[in-house]
Amino acid sequence: MAPQAGSPPHGWWQRLFGSLLGQLRVAAFTSVFLGFTAASAFTVLINQQCLLRQQQSGQRLAAGSLTIWLDQTSSDPSPLNASQLRQELDRLSVRERFFWVHRNDGSLLLPGPFSGEPVANPGFIKRAMAAPQGPWSGLSITPLLIGTDYRLVRDQAGNSYLSHPLHRSAEGSQLWVAEDISTNIAALRTILLGLLGVWILCLGLTLVAISILTRRILQPLQDLHRLAAGVTSESLASSHLKLDHAPLEVEELAASFNDLLDRLALAWSQQRHFVGLVSHELRNPLMIIGGYLRRLQRRGQNLDPEQMRALATTEAETHRITRMLNDLLDLSRSESGQLQMVLAPVAVDEVLTTACDLARSQLSRPLLLTLPKEAADGPIRAVAETDRLQQVLLNLIENADKYSLPGRPISLDLSQDAGKLCIRVQDQGIGISPEDIPKVFDRFHRGRNAIEHERGSGLGLSVVKLLVEAMGGSIDVESEIAVGSSFHIHLPAA
Repeated sequence: MAPQAGSPPHGWWQRLFGSLLGQLRVAAFTSVFLGFTAASAFTVLINQQCLLRQQQSGQRLAAGSLTIWLDQTSSDPSPLNASQLRQELDRLSVRERFFWVHRNDGSLLLPGPFSGEPVANPGFIKRAMAAPQGPWSGLSITPLLIGTDYRLVRDQAGNSYLSHPLHRSAEGSQLWVAEDISTNIAALRTILLGLLGVWILCLGLTLVAISILTRRILQPLQDLHRLAAGVTSESLASSHLKLDHAPLEVEELAASFNDLLDRLALAWSQQRHFVGLVSHELRNPLMIIGGYLRRLQRRGQNLDPEQMRALATTEAETHRITRMLNDLLDLSRSESGQLQMVLAPVAVDEVLTTACDLARSQLSRPLLLTLPKEAADGPIRAVAETDRLQQVLLNLIENADKYSLPGRPISLDLSQDAGKLCIRVQDQGIGISPEDIPKVFDRFHRGRNAIEHERGSGLGLSVVKLLVEAMGGSIDVESEIAVGSSFHIHLPAA
């Protein structure tokens, strides 16, 4: 039930777009970013349009008499009217704002020079009247900001002028105006820079606020994940998720999860009870069968070799099934809290010697036992239980024999260091692959090479770990493919 450790770390891209927290932050920040950008662009556009309208209103007011004389000249092109129109052009035109007339025959009527310098020269006028080539050519954004009827040009001094046709007479002549907007551009640039600063500041504050709010919103889900990750098969009955100040949806999810835990706990309890009952009911008949098989073998003078081999095979299978049932009983008792241990100082060297003698009677390979020099001076004791420690050793020896090639020895040795006793069981077998080592003590787990080499239940090593930890010790393994495995049992010294 517990999550497996060693999961690969997630990259920043996956944390950002693969998690609910990251997706909420990206969505919220994108919405705010687009909103601020649209609001800023709309503000700049409104300011620009206000400036254009204000300029156009002032230009029409200033050119009031010019439009009248242009219409009169168009209807009566007398020299007097033409002269009066030129005088009005000269009178109303200054460097900051000047007018000219584009006649219907293509000729230009320009004002006189300002301070001796002809600002309204024909080259400037042609550029001021030239139509833009398209919204994305030259100053590509300019027609979109000021409109296609307006032209933005620069004179030789670098001043920016905004020109456009102000009035059209009945016969087709146009009154044009060009006004220096360098001051307005500077003011607009100042407004734009201020908006940009406010925009960046608001975006930064918004990003911080979004990060805090989304983390706070999703905190109940993270609490739910943390609590669910701590649920194990042993804590199913007592594990219930309690979330304070969680949203309604998360509270409903937690309630459903608690109901699921209750159902799992009930099913797990019934399964344990069933396994324990079946194991107990089957063990006694198997022990009786094994006893009769051994009696037949002792009195088998009238049996031929083939029948003796059949009896030996049947007894071995009976022993294997009995051992598997014992393992299931131990696991069932441990999960139900009924695995009892009477811990006391135990002579580990003597238990090792007894276990090796028992194993040698069933093995067809060398079994080597190495004891430290201190064993000659007296027993080397650890806190354990004799029968359970012997069961652990026999399980490890049998496991080593099962996965070793014929004739390869199995080595056991005992060492003592810093208040701990270490028992090492080493074989020269097929070994364990690196990816299987973290799971080697998991219930029902078997490595790929083990499945191909020998059949088994996958319970032996999990029972070994269970018993060792119940005695206050620990166990670990070192292994290499095609070289062998080494199991180390660490027990507290007495």
